[in-house]
Amino acid sequence: MTVPEDLGPLAATSYHRVSASVLGIANKLRALGVDSALQVPTLVIAGDQSSGKSSVVEAITAVSLPRADGTCTRCPTEVRMRTHAATASLAGGSELAADDERQAPGVKGENGAAAAATDHGSGRSGARRAAPHQWQCSIKLACDYDSEDKPLAVKPPEQLFCVVTDRAHITACVSAAQAVLLNPGAVKAAMGGPQAFVPDLNNAMPGVRPADSPAMQQLGESAGYELAFTSNKVVLEIDGADADLTIIDLPGIIHDHPKGPRFVELVKDMTKAALAPAHHIIAMALTAGQDAETQLIRLLAREVDPEGHRSIGIITKPDTVAEDAHIVYSKLVKLVTAGGELGAAAPKGGKRTAAQLAGQATTHDQQSANAPVTAAEGTQHQRQQQHLRLGYYVVKNPSQEQLAEGISFEEARAAEARYFAAHKHWRPAMGTAPGLAQRLGAKALRDGLSALLVERIEEQLPAMRKAAREQLERFRSEWEAMPPAVVDHHHELFQLLWRVADTLDAAVTGRSSGGGAGGCGVAATHVHNGGDGDRSVYQRLAGVYRSYGQRTIRSTPAFLVGTTLISALSKSEKNISPLLDEGTGCEDEGELDLAALPSNSQSKSGTPIRSAEEAADALANPDNEALQDLLQSQLLPSRPMTIAELVQLRQRHLGRELPGFSPYSAMEELLQRFKGQWRQHAEACLGEVEAAVRELAGRTVAEQLRRFPKAERAVEAALTSHIDRMVDATAGQIEELLGMEDGDVFTLNEHYLRDSQAAFLARLKRAYLRPQKLSAEGKGQVQGLLSELATYGIQFRSYESAFLAQPTPVDDELHMAASCLAYFKVAFKRIQDEVPMAIRRSLLRRLGDRKALEAALRAELPGPDVAAAAPVLLQEDAAVSERRRHCTDMMKRLREALAVLHSPAAQL
Repeated sequence: MTVPEDLGPLAATSYHRVSASVLGIANKLRALGVDSALQVPTLVIAGDQSSGKSSVVEAITAVSLPRADGTCTRCPTEVRMRTHAATASLAGGSELAADDERQAPGVKGENGAAAAATDHGSGRSGARRAAPHQWQCSIKLACDYDSEDKPLAVKPPEQLFCVVTDRAHITACVSAAQAVLLNPGAVKAAMGGPQAFVPDLNNAMPGVRPADSPAMQQLGESAGYELAFTSNKVVLEIDGADADLTIIDLPGIIHDHPKGPRFVELVKDMTKAALAPAHHIIAMALTAGQDAETQLIRLLAREVDPEGHRSIGIITKPDTVAEDAHIVYSKLVKLVTAGGELGAAAPKGGKRTAAQLAGQATTHDQQSANAPVTAAEGTQHQRQQQHLRLGYYVVKNPSQEQLAEGISFEEARAAEARYFAAHKHWRPAMGTAPGLAQRLGAKALRDGLSALLVERIEEQLPAMRKAAREQLERFRSEWEAMPPAVVDHHHELFQLLWRVADTLDAAVTGRSSGGGAGGCGVAATHVHNGGDGDRSVYQRLAGVYRSYGQRTIRSTPAFLVGTTLISALSKSEKNISPLLDEGTGCEDEGELDLAALPSNSQSKSGTPIRSAEEAADALANPDNEALQDLLQSQLLPSRPMTIAELVQLRQRHLGRELPGFSPYSAMEELLQRFKGQWRQHAEACLGEVEAAVRELAGRTVAEQLRRFPKAERAVEAALTSHIDRMVDATAGQIEELLGMEDGDVFTLNEHYLRDSQAAFLARLKRAYLRPQKLSAEGKGQVQGLLSELATYGIQFRSYESAFLAQPTPVDDELHMAASCLAYFKVAFKRIQDEVPMAIRRSLLRRLGDRKALEAALRAELPGPDVAAAAPVLLQEDAAVSERRRHCTDMMKRLREALAVLHSPAAQL
């Protein structure tokens, strides 16, 4: 059907005279890409397949869409009508650049170039309107779904397909665009991509359909297309239109498909998704002759709009109902005359609000309401009003035969007017209900939709302003929380590296990392572990040192003499509080009397321990959990050395020694037996510290450099090598320390050694002799006797020292045990601190060395020029860059949207 170039179908309606400025605001917001976020009211036309939807769209927009079977029903089409070009002023001189070029790459318009339509005139309402010769349609592809019709995680921008300046060429171009969406595989394989399917516009004749491209011809019949349906849509942006309006034409609802029922559900789900948004106005194409309330599109609309506040019924193809079908026409007349909250056009002069527009339009409803109705009719009227507040319209569009003959737009509308004026049922109905005429025909439909859109936009403007402010604040907050883009890559790389070094140093030393790289642009990222004020890593390392110390304590010598276990360290030297161990049989000097233990911690049978053999059996029993737990809590070895074992060791080394002398080699073996256990504990300590350091390093690098994956990998590799070298150096130093301890027996602390040796010997002899336990009175008497002996020159410093004078059969062995305990009491203090100090000095203190880390990074780079490598390393993660760009873009769009929403045209 042809449309005149000098006058579009909406040009003479109140829509353009009264509402262009209001609807222009909505289209400007769509041009900004914020219509979904701000819920700009939009018309959505839906209905069964072959319900006449395309004819309704053409009647409203003057755009001819494909009507042949196939592609016309298989993907949505969005028509965006603009009275001005995309580059026109939006609000008070604010300029918005077009989202894309007006000319597709490699595609020329009919005259060799597609000039953007720019209108410098304005109508009475302030909305700009293109001159007729400036009419232009940009056809785009909106690919928001994949080949399986699943939404993409990131929606790509709309892609320009072609630009049309001749209305007669639109049908061929839209068919080609739909074919591109339905054949993604063929498009990917085609040289030139989607543009390979653009019709031959360069050689097209004005007013004549252009020839299909070779790529389009190769696709063959539409039945053989790759996809049956797709949610991706074809977008028509019409500049120089007669009005500002956006209409979405959905694929027709189907009830069967040769490829299976899943396609029926696919189209149904697609339709439901388009109807669901509360800001979408549902225009339902309903075929005459069928009950409007039971058609599937009506049922789907009722699910999302149960009160019918945003649903309009459009009765199509009334000429398919025979004139003698009196009952059918009676129902149609009653359905349409029921009216709704939607009215006709505004008066010919003056600008009126949509509310006034709608109020003026309800006159015919009031007139209809005054007519007498039966009870049944009243119930039906009430049901319709309840479910479809906006009422119904009837349009009569050209038949397929008339379209094939090339009927013009004026002829189609004139034929429609003659149809209703002369019809056997509609003509008398208009006589009895004058308001009915405002519900019949395409003009009445355009007027009603105009009024409704204006009213809804007016109502939504305050909410849209609020939503724009909220969205702007949300994007601004997100943008401010993001690190700024890198400017000086070389500087930022070292700032990041130093931040890593300072964070590591602060974590392992327990200091604040406030110095160093503070205030360094992108590097100043918050660190959750090991950062400012966080002592968790330092405390973890301190726990590792304590664990090492406890394991080392348990590896010091202990001897079982009789039923008493005597260790080299006292409770206070083990940091064990005596108050925690009352009733355990443990003396403060580090002794454990097994005979004094509770029965459940003694022998296998639970009987009290009375002999050395029973004590040895109890210690050797791994199933005695109570005793083993006690030994662990007191930091005593689980397998101490007995006097019998000591006797055997000394016997193996006896040679030419005189009685009363012990072989020194026996003493060396005894010492070495316990020294060898320190190595495994030191290595375990280093291993635990290394694990903590590597975990900290990985976490810190990830937190500081997650924006830059390449830099993260390079710094992580450099730091790993740095830690490897330090761990090797620390292990070597510990090996040297242990080598000195294991390979020699030496101390200059002779006085402390002798005093400790004497004290241990006295305690060993007392345990061997097992004297009677003294009461408080007995201790006083013994002390008196010792004082009396002192008057004769016999000096005993304490009760225990008196046992030194008591001979035993194992004096030599007890002397060896005392010497062993005394030496380890001295040596333990060295080894307990030296291993952690070596780790701290050789590993932890060097971990956060800036220069060492810089050198390690240089060693990882392919060349010595760090400045050249920095831009490559600091290539930001694409997701971060895209998110920053998106936030920046949305802030710009929303600011311009607020300018539009606060423009004079929006102050209604």
